[in-house]
Amino acid sequence: MAPKGSKKTLWVDCERCGCSITTNDKNIHVELECKKDQLKCPYVDDGKLFTWLQRTGVAPDGAPRDAVLVHPSAGTLIGAVIGCPLQLSRDGAPMMVKRMWPSKASAPAAVILPAADLSSAWSNDNMKVTVSVIKEEIPQATRVTIRLNNHKTDSDITDILKQHFYNNFVCIGSILVYYYFGKKLEIEVIDLKSHNLDHKGWFVLSENSIWSMEKDKVQKIKKKPQVLGGVDDILEEIQTFIKISFSMDGLTANFQPTRGLLLYGHSGIGKTAICKYLIENINCFYIEINGPAIFSKYFGETEGTMRSLFEKAVQNQPSIILVDEIETICPRRSSGSTEQERRITSAFVNMLDSLHADNSRVFVLATTRKPENIDPMLRRFGRLDKEIEVPVPDRIRRKEMVYSLLKNLPNKISSEDIENISDLAHGYVAADLVNLCTQATMKCIKRSSDYIERDDLIAALTIVRPSAMRELLIEIPNVRWTDIGGQDDLKLKLRQAVEWPLKHAESFRRLGVKPPGGVLLYGPPGCSKTMIAKALATESGLNFLSIKGPELFSKWVGESERAVRDLFTKARQVAPSIIFFDEMDAIGGERGAGEAGVHERVLAQLLTELDGVVPLNSVTILAATNRPDRMDRALLRPGRLDRLIYVPLPDFETRLQIIELKLSKMSTSDDVNSHNLATRTEGFSGAELQALCHEAALRALEKDLDCPAVTMGHFEHVLKDFKPRTPESLLKVYQEFALGQKSG
Repeated sequence: MAPKGSKKTLWVDCERCGCSITTNDKNIHVELECKKDQLKCPYVDDGKLFTWLQRTGVAPDGAPRDAVLVHPSAGTLIGAVIGCPLQLSRDGAPMMVKRMWPSKASAPAAVILPAADLSSAWSNDNMKVTVSVIKEEIPQATRVTIRLNNHKTDSDITDILKQHFYNNFVCIGSILVYYYFGKKLEIEVIDLKSHNLDHKGWFVLSENSIWSMEKDKVQKIKKKPQVLGGVDDILEEIQTFIKISFSMDGLTANFQPTRGLLLYGHSGIGKTAICKYLIENINCFYIEINGPAIFSKYFGETEGTMRSLFEKAVQNQPSIILVDEIETICPRRSSGSTEQERRITSAFVNMLDSLHADNSRVFVLATTRKPENIDPMLRRFGRLDKEIEVPVPDRIRRKEMVYSLLKNLPNKISSEDIENISDLAHGYVAADLVNLCTQATMKCIKRSSDYIERDDLIAALTIVRPSAMRELLIEIPNVRWTDIGGQDDLKLKLRQAVEWPLKHAESFRRLGVKPPGGVLLYGPPGCSKTMIAKALATESGLNFLSIKGPELFSKWVGESERAVRDLFTKARQVAPSIIFFDEMDAIGGERGAGEAGVHERVLAQLLTELDGVVPLNSVTILAATNRPDRMDRALLRPGRLDRLIYVPLPDFETRLQIIELKLSKMSTSDDVNSHNLATRTEGFSGAELQALCHEAALRALEKDLDCPAVTMGHFEHVLKDFKPRTPESLLKVYQEFALGQKSG
């Protein structure tokens, strides 16, 4: 039998510098020429471990509350035994002392701490840390004085803290972390006393330590949250519900008032800010429930924490319970829902019901971004029975918000400028407008000016992107009218149909002219229909939502119709806007031509959105197709795609401009005659003219890769075989379609 192999050595000594390094890091240590880099190459030197810190979710079973996990091999090298005090230090953070606990599951040099027990200064992963054993005896603290750094509480929680931090090590300046009703408290130790009056350094907390909170210190004045303008109607409505809920007189004594309200809207719209402002101004007791902070791995503990929060609110009534992002606590049930989620939702529903049963003066304010993601049980009468949407602000709301924000900043901006900037900020939510003012302030500081000026805000508009458009991932295409040769009459028609009604709505109302509901561009392939739409989006400055026909179709029943609904909802939110449907015949093809299915359902949904119950205020539909004869007639009636614009093959003048535009970006010889080329390309589309120039350039490179310019000879060679590809039959289709529309 072969002898058993010796146990693998995890650490080796460096013959050059004498420090201990892990076996795997020996080569790196040599490459670093023994330089001390504890992230690339952790090491042990002079009884200290120089390594990196990792965070973990929870400590292993059996480990003390203040444990630090160290591999046994590293512990042996620095002389640490189970339970002994280890001092951890790093740059920019107060030192900590934790009890050593072995962990063979960790890397040999890693030092691991539970993330929940770390202060913000220790919250980063992979930070450099030095670990050493404290060999001297650590005395017990007789008195401990603390203060709360990040929260204020009127309750004396010292008895709770004493029990929680029993047997922990602290010194003056230590930061202890404790979760109190969902709030992460960072507790600073500001004074310590022991029987050894001369001792300075570390102390251990015992059951005999007397805890006290700092008294008679000047507290920082808490700035009340600033409410943005433009939400006065929403504030007034919510205040009315809360006051009725708190009142015990008159009619409220004989009917069941609303005790739960759901505030929903886009991310950054100001939901939480509205709630915080209301809580400050109503000036009553309040509790905040934060989903991630109350969840526990232990069975029933999360429900118990939530129940205690509701009980505390009832004891201190009238009170408000703020549940931010309620979908994290009570998500919609599905096949993937966990048992814990179902238990928590049931517990929350029972507590809401108990508020009515006991006639408690407790009001629940909940916020969410997507109400459909909440369990439907919560959205019936008696629970969260009132739902209020915070809309994407329109021009008037944006103006009030910008005015409110600038009121607190030194500026030289007139009311007229504020109105103009509000017009340009379509799609901006409250958070975007705050960011807008922040960026303008930064511009002002860079100019070393004392006042924000109009140009600062205009410059900030180019930096801040509207949040309401972010989900669509649509970039405004950088195409200008000057990039499209000719088509001046067509460009004017488009501006009249799309840009004018949105930018000059007052003029249309004054003359009693109803703008077209939508515009259909039709014509042969390669005639710049899509490019014209992109140029319109760029030149008009309107929000541009581009959809290709097949993108809306899904194999899941109902998803395609939902995609159409969501598209139009988003367009209304960020109005004024343009929805551009490319290859419209893929969506709006004639019904009854084939097997009924998702296509007909999508078309029906599209027709409903175009002239349904919800009006398309300041939203224009722009569509492009090569086959208008295959479009469903219902789409082409007045009120829908009622403006039909034919984009023909370019005439001589247009061909000349397209060729000259392309040649201006090429290196050509003097013999290249653009008029000659325009004359000889009758029937060519815009895309084919581009291809002609491209092929001529490739021909020049075939002859000589160092060719200085494209000559007329290269064009002549390409023109021999280059023929227009638009068939006469297709042009006849367009003629018949135009005649049919006129006769219809």
